[in-house]
Amino acid sequence: MSDNISKLQQLYAAFGRGDINTILDNVTDDCDWGTATTAQEIPWYRIRSGRAGVADFFQTLGTEVNFKKFDPAQFAAAGDDVFARVDYIYQFTKNGNSAPETSAIHQFTFRDGKVARFRAYEDTAAIRDAYNG
Repeated sequence: MSDNISKLQQLYAAFGRGDINTILDNVTDDCDWGTATTAQEIPWYRIRSGRAGVADFFQTLGTEVNFKKFDPAQFAAAGDDVFARVDYIYQFTKNGNSAPETSAIHQFTFRDGKVARFRAYEDTAAIRDAYNG
């Protein structure tokens, strides 16, 4: 297993514990973080920059959704990129609707042992429909 996969597994474990500071300590100063999508009404999807942007992502996510399941299931690495399949279910705090159970691909790019870039790939249209429903 690559060092970057091991590091990412540690970061997912920190997320599971609610230890966002460990994640923030492991992103670069110029980290580029988010989901590229036209569903811009979803508050946690927008692209953010730097540690402050990553902190804002987690603060926004924490106020907008309640996870019922969050399971990083499979990992693969190619150079500095690590891909994880994550299975999850969550409920929106704004309307009580549940997002459809989904799997996403998370792509992390590491630089000098820290996350320099994160992108999530998921069914953003289905999430938007549930969020707006």
